[in-house]
Formats: sequence, structure tokens, C-alpha cells
Amino acid sequence: MMIAIPSHLSDDELVARLRALAQGEREATALLIAHLAEFDGRRLYLGAGFSSLFTYCCEVLLLSEPAAYNRIEVARAVMRFPPILPMLGEGLLSLATVRLLAPHLTAENQQELLAEAVRKSKRAVEEMLVRHFPRPEVPFSVRRLPGARPLLEPPRSPPSQHVVQALPAPARRPVVATLTPERYEV
Repeated sequence: MMIAIPSHLSDDELVARLRALAQGEREATALLIAHLAEFDGRRLYLGAGFSSLFTYCCEVLLLSEPAAYNRIEVARAVMRFPPILPMLGEGLLSLATVRLLAPHLTAENQQELLAEAVRKSKRAVEEMLVRHFPRPEVPFSVRRLPGARPLLEPPRSPPSQHVVQALPAPARRPVVATLTPERYEV
């Protein structure tokens, strides 16, 4: 398939085409989710010689690992809560927001939670969920990591040799999780 940058389109044509493509992508994603849900329900990946739907998605459908995982999780949520599917196709929910909602959905709360999540960002849905399902407090803990040197201690090296110091490993990205609307875990 040959795809080129559409530089020949006017501004109005480009905007219209972009909107149509985005809608088509949402619809195609919803169709893929629907088919994955049925494929998973029938366990057809086993007959194709694969031990899991995940492996099938990566090796046969050529989805990246994160894309396969996200779509499988959403397909399984759709099997439990079918109203999600048209909401995905219309762009009212995203794969990311469905993944956040799925563990919390029940027959009793699905209508309320899905309606409240419509057109919300991932961050807004995370905040919505902690209002409905506050997380417990996190114990306060600060400790020295094993093998870590104090910050002010100079590196030890033989005085007569030129030593090249290795750079320290990059620090892990801090994790910030919302516990309630007023509390966060860092």
C-alpha cells in the first residue's frame, strides 16, 4: 500500500478528510473489538495453534503488545457490558477509559459509570473513579535503598590513576496515583 502526505489537498479538504478518517478509525476499532470479543469467546486462537489470544493478536494480527493487551481487555469488558461497544464507535469512550472502568463495572452501576465517563479524558476518569471507589491510605515510609551511597560522599579512586566514573542509572519516573480527590500516593 502506497501512502503519501496529502499536500495536494486544500485546507478545507484536509480538515474534512481528517475528521472522516478519525471517525473511520473509531468505527474500525469498535468492529475489531467486537470481532475479538467473539473470537475470544469461541477460543478460536486455540484451533489456530496459539495458547492465548494475546499471542494470536501479536503474531497473526501484527498488533504491538500494548495494542493487543488493550484491545483484549476492552473486548472482554464488551462481552460483559455490551453498551460499551457503540460508545467506542461513536467516540464517547476510548480504549483507555474503558480499561480504567472495566474492573469497577457491575450490572448495578454500569449505566451510571458509563454515562459519567462519556467524552472524559483518561485523567478525568481516574479522578471520577476515586470519587466512587476511594483507595486506602498508603503507609508513610522513607528508607535508604540497599547499597546506595550517601549523596555527599565523594567517589573513592586511587590517587595516581585517572578513573572514569560511570553515570548513575537514571532514576525511575515517579508514580503518582490518585487515592481520593484530595489525596495522592507518590
